[in-house]
Amino acid sequence: GPIGGRADQQPWPVSFGGLGPTPVEQYLFQLECAMARAPVQLSFGLRMLAPVLMHFGSVEQQQRFLPKMLSGEHWWCQGYSEPGAGADLVALKTQAVRSGDHYVVNGQKCWNTLGQHADWAFCLVRTDPAAKPQAGISLLLIDMRTPGITVRPTRLLDSTEEVNEIWFDDVRVPVDQRVGEENAGWTYAKFLLSHERVSIGV
Repeated sequence: GPIGGRADQQPWPVSFGGLGPTPVEQYLFQLECAMARAPVQLSFGLRMLAPVLMHFGSVEQQQRFLPKMLSGEHWWCQGYSEPGAGADLVALKTQAVRSGDHYVVNGQKCWNTLGQHADWAFCLVRTDPAAKPQAGISLLLIDMRTPGITVRPTRLLDSTEEVNEIWFDDVRVPVDQRVGEENAGWTYAKFLLSHERVSIGV
């Protein structure tokens, strides 16, 4: 099975399906993969969301999502940036209103990388508009096949369509797909962003 992680990052623990390699073993594995031109996974699930679920996710979420993330069966995209809330993520406006055992999500995400190919998205949403900006955010895991989701490609200067806008129109997301506590999503987002910066910077 895959070692699950690059040589610059912590390896996946054995308890979550990884091999728990030493740094040298991890480096050699990645080197061999590169020399063999083996396909690589995007970082969104494998190296960004996975550590969040390992630390803050429920046991059910860990059992449901981590194995398919590690195997490449599920591809993930990120729903953070919005028009007017790019670098300033706490200004996000996408709302998730609790309705029984679901949240009803409405809003827009932008600069979403390869969302047109993703099975799932992890999204920051506002669950308490009356709270201080950082205090009213939650992190939801959203099936991209859910009714009400529209993905629109953004054509870049090189004519590629790598990034997208994602629109949510009364999208119903089960409450058990919220990571951690309601309105505590900014804590999980900061944890995730620390892994994103390491992944991009190396």
